[in-house]
Amino acid sequence: MNPKKQPFQISSLMTVVIVLILTIIIESSISFTLISGVFKFQDLELLQLTWLLLRVGSVFAVILIWKLNRPTLLFQAIIFANSLLTLGLATTTFRLIGLLFQNNNFEAVSLLEDVALMAVVNILTFSIWYWLIDPPGIDESQPSDAPWDFLFPQRGDTIPRYENWIPRYTDYLYLAFTTSVAFSPTDVLPLTRRAKALMSFQAGVSLISITVIAGSAINIIG
Repeated sequence: MNPKKQPFQISSLMTVVIVLILTIIIESSISFTLISGVFKFQDLELLQLTWLLLRVGSVFAVILIWKLNRPTLLFQAIIFANSLLTLGLATTTFRLIGLLFQNNNFEAVSLLEDVALMAVVNILTFSIWYWLIDPPGIDESQPSDAPWDFLFPQRGDTIPRYENWIPRYTDYLYLAFTTSVAFSPTDVLPLTRRAKALMSFQAGVSLISITVIAGSAINIIG
């Protein structure tokens, strides 16, 4: 193992695990009472518990595999855990859209709070996706000449003292934030099809949340 890369990898993994746990907490705080008319009360409680245990269990699996030092398996475990969070984000988005067309009685303020929580989950979830797909990613044994998924300014130009620059998780967090608020790339450009697909998905969720759901809630308050 290359001792020069070890601090970066450990710091990144610790950050990602913390972000996964934080995202689960935030996503679990989104009000499920808004869909109480879709499920029976008993079924809703069971759905909440099952979904929470599944996500928490996936994060504990990530921590355990990390301690066992299994990079390939750890990569797959993080993908699985983040896939659950992404599925939850997409499902919540479609449920809230359906709520607006059902003319149900709900508090617009609560809906705005849910949209704010969804925005945070959106940024955190896709920041992990971006970190996962872009070399060096999670596996420090990955060839240094592997094609990039994102073109950061430090990679595209010869900037003094940035010759050996490597993106860290915070760089992908910034990328996810700008994609969420701008609905498009800003200073970091996607190079691969999977990067473009992920950014399109994130921008779409953000656009629907802000313009459709939040906009409707503001109109109701007005």
